[in-house]
Amino acid sequence: MSAQQVLKITSSIDLRSHTYTSSSWLSYFHGNKSGASEILFPEKIVLPSELQQSLLASLQRFQIGESGDGQHLKKYAAAVNDPVYEQCIDLFVKENQSHAGMLAQIIKSMDGSLLAGHWSERAFVMLRRMFGLKTEVFVLMIAEVIGKCFYKNLADHIDNKTLKEAFSLIVIDEIFHLEFHCSFMSEQTRQYSAVFRQVLSYLWFALFYAAALVFIFDHGRVFQAIKVSRSAFLSQCTSTFKRTASKVLT
Repeated sequence: MSAQQVLKITSSIDLRSHTYTSSSWLSYFHGNKSGASEILFPEKIVLPSELQQSLLASLQRFQIGESGDGQHLKKYAAAVNDPVYEQCIDLFVKENQSHAGMLAQIIKSMDGSLLAGHWSERAFVMLRRMFGLKTEVFVLMIAEVIGKCFYKNLADHIDNKTLKEAFSLIVIDEIFHLEFHCSFMSEQTRQYSAVFRQVLSYLWFALFYAAALVFIFDHGRVFQAIKVSRSAFLSQCTSTFKRTASKVLT
């Protein structure tokens, strides 16, 4: 499915608007679900040796993160007292699980095995569950920003048609996931004073920057393999995060 086809599904949502409407986002998730196409993965995906080894290690870690059942997020979402938002969260989790399924097929096609766990995912989950829904979503959005930039670089710099298609589809989903969370969180933080939003912005940025640096260190081999400098990737992530934070807290 092309990017143009996916964007047609989202015609009911104006991404320039910060107004959150549960029903519009539910329409998006239902449309994206019905429009999702199955990618036919070959039995073997063969890339240059260094790229294959480093990419495999990175995707194994991402696959763990995408495969969660979202029980804590769903529990917190229930407290919002908006059944339509709960349905959106359920479909959001299922989209992430579909990403995990695609990554699992890629990993198997590259003769890799699925990991049972990884320290980075455990740390991420711990941060998400420290407080309530807002904390969970704030931390989740950091992961979405980093993931979106990472998958885009993979799609742009890996010369393999199947992988380009898979990573591009995930990027499109991540873009709309960020918009979904932005529109919801902007409504949730609207009641905060300007001073409190500024303090929250500093804290959020500090957490993002720390997470981005850890990610770059942990996935450094694949950046070297696709010939993307760590500083360039950090700059991309920072720009995306600043736009995201502005939508939520301005």
